[in-house]
Amino acid sequence: MRQIKKQAPPAALTEWIAANQNGPNCNYRSLTGELRRVIREALVAEQGCLCAYSGRGIDPDSCHIEHLKPQAHCKDLEEVSYKNLVAAVPKPNSPNLPYGAHLKANWPSDDEVAMFVSPLQAGCTARFTYNFRGKIEPSNPDDEPALETIKRLGLNHSILVEYRREAIGQTLQAPKKGPASLDAKTAKRRLEGLRKQEEGSDQLEQFSFALICALEKHIERIQKIAGGKKKA
Repeated sequence: MRQIKKQAPPAALTEWIAANQNGPNCNYRSLTGELRRVIREALVAEQGCLCAYSGRGIDPDSCHIEHLKPQAHCKDLEEVSYKNLVAAVPKPNSPNLPYGAHLKANWPSDDEVAMFVSPLQAGCTARFTYNFRGKIEPSNPDDEPALETIKRLGLNHSILVEYRREAIGQTLQAPKKGPASLDAKTAKRRLEGLRKQEEGSDQLEQFSFALICALEKHIERIQKIAGGKKKA
């Protein structure tokens, strides 16, 4: 999971809420298709073109508007509040996926929200780690909300794990060499490039947060091996 830093809502949404907030139709169902498109474009841009939950690459045509606090539990203007909205796979009216927003469904309720690690929470990225096979785990094994979030979002579903495993494998493999063959110098350059992307790019690499984690572990492993050889 990657932390999302919310930006100001699109002007069109702010104007729509101002015009409708005192009427009976100030709800998500009443948003026009054109306005939903504007919202998706804004969400995709602020998320670096990554799905809020899975980290898959998205664009405004391949995602839907997801409510962090499920619509079933929303009150007042929460259904249309921009701070409650993120972009997630798949696109609207697609078959259900076995992970992500579809699996999350109406979780969490107000009583369960403490168990949900939201992608808007400061420090959420550091609460998860990834192994070289693409599996996600809590950085702290005792972090129960992280464990519950992985379960509820299906973040270790075999399809998603395989996507991450492939991306990590390609990142750690040097051209024309075997698996995990990237040398430390090249790995550090690659890591620096991904971190710079995180700071200011509107389009991040798919699963960038998992790639950063894998590169850090790969560099550490190389350094340990090198240190062991020096002692020998």
